Amino acid sequence: MATQDDVDDLSQEVFVVLVRELAQFESRGKGSFRAWLREITVNQTRAHFKKRRRKPLASQDEDVLAQLEDPKSNLAAEWDREHDRHVSEKLLLLVKHDFEPATWDAFTRFALNGQPAAEVAREIGISENAVLLAKARVLKRLRQEARVFLS
Repeated sequence: MATQDDVDDLSQEVFVVLVRELAQFESRGKGSFRAWLREITVNQTRAHFKKRRRKPLASQDEDVLAQLEDPKSNLAAEWDREHDRHVSEKLLLLVKHDFEPATWDAFTRFALNGQPAAEVAREIGISENAVLLAKARVLKRLRQEARVFLS
């Protein structure tokens, strides 16, 4: 079983490989970065324990690594969801300062929280059309930033 020191060391080793190899990464479509990062993580995990001449990974640990390696596994899908959540949060933080508080509030209530536009408009004191425009403006800005962020 991995200790906190192992986790910290492994995280650093993955980060070192990521920084070293990032320039050579070639996107092959949606999800290719996630898959590439997942592969680095699996390989570095195996190398980490081999290098330290620890006991071989427990069969349970090997099962987890095998699941992570398999792009069709539930664990790989969870990895993808977590990656997408993380990237989305970072993108939202990057663009939030570009908008007035009322615009951002309308966007988050309507687009992220799923409140009906009419309800958001009534609560904030703007037109329903302004709510729809807020969503469109923020999404446009998010797409612009995503192109830069993910390229």
